[in-house]
Amino acid sequence: MGSYKKIGWTDADVRCPFYITDDRETRSISCEGYGKGVDAVSRFRNISLMDRHMGLYCVGRFEDCPVYRCTYGCKYQD
Repeated sequence: MGSYKKIGWTDADVRCPFYITDDRETRSISCEGYGKGVDAVSRFRNISLMDRHMGLYCVGRFEDCPVYRCTYGCKYQD
C-alpha cells in the first residue's frame, strides 16, 4: 500500500493507534509518545510535508512510521 493523497484528513481516515490529533495551522501532528504521560509532536516545515507524512503513515502504513516504531518499541514490545 502506498501513500494516500488528500487535502485535510479527518480522524476517521487515520489508522494509526498512536495518533492523537493534527493541526494544519501549526503544521503539526501529535501522537502517543514513548513513555507514560509523554506525547510526541512532529512539526513540519510546510503543509505539503505534513500531508505527505499523514498519507504515508497516519492513514497508510503506520507500522513503518518512526514515531510508531519508537512508541511501540518502548512501551508495548515484550
